[in-house]
Amino acid sequence: MVFRAGSYTRYEGPRSTKPAWWPLLTATTKRGRRSVWVRWITIFSILMALGMMVFFYVLNKVIPDWREIARDTGERIGKPNLAVDASFYRNLLAIFVYPILLPLSLIFGSELVASDLRTNALESYFSRPITPLGYIFGRTLAYTGFLLAATLVPLLIVWCSDILTAPASHFHEVANVPFGLALALTLVSVVVALMVQATATFTRNAYGANIVLGVFFVFFAALGAALHESSHKVSMLAISFLTDVFVICTASLGIPLDDDLPSAGLAFGVVIGLGVLCFLYLWRTLKRRVLVG
Repeated sequence: MVFRAGSYTRYEGPRSTKPAWWPLLTATTKRGRRSVWVRWITIFSILMALGMMVFFYVLNKVIPDWREIARDTGERIGKPNLAVDASFYRNLLAIFVYPILLPLSLIFGSELVASDLRTNALESYFSRPITPLGYIFGRTLAYTGFLLAATLVPLLIVWCSDILTAPASHFHEVANVPFGLALALTLVSVVVALMVQATATFTRNAYGANIVLGVFFVFFAALGAALHESSHKVSMLAISFLTDVFVICTASLGIPLDDDLPSAGLAFGVVIGLGVLCFLYLWRTLKRRVLVG
């Protein structure tokens, strides 16, 4: 039976041409901007990149051929990673990605779906023309944007400063860095965003979701190492999400993989498969919330 209010009148005013998920995207973006931790982590990452920009500029003024000196020194002491090439930017992942991506995703992302479950906001969303797919798209797009702003953007700042202060011959050594980093970090950020949102549906407490994810990363990293030691199969390391991230970034930058790392195809397959599973689970969970009343 359908109930109608006696004073109900159909809205005949101007309608927005923006898609239904757009308000959700903007609301998520505003929530991220209001978070003190999200702002500080992002600002700190960008400040580190700006500091490296100043370092490149000063070093280029004092020692113009310092890149060649670093390369020759690395070859003499057996450390070729001193050269400023694609491997140099892969090493920067230890500064701009690993200590930032996961903490930022846990601080910001787990509260998104958890708070909607806790406040019963999903019913309000789905009573409007927002579908579960639109909900996931709007949340994930804004969430991925914050992750890339704190990881990819600082790395591109470092790359631009490197190119602007280097001789023209240096460009071909790092020409593929922006595309490779964008491909790898976008894929990783989207999958992390889906993982955090899917995990947040287990509990209405954001801290509980953070604990589950923390245990997931630590447990499977240890499990992958243990299986690798017992079976001597490098493919077992692909169980670790962090190892897959390293392999994906390495392959995307065109760097040959070491023999003690799983293949790029396996790492891509594991990460993409994990993202698909999280998406399907999240979509199914949210779809059930549509069927209310």
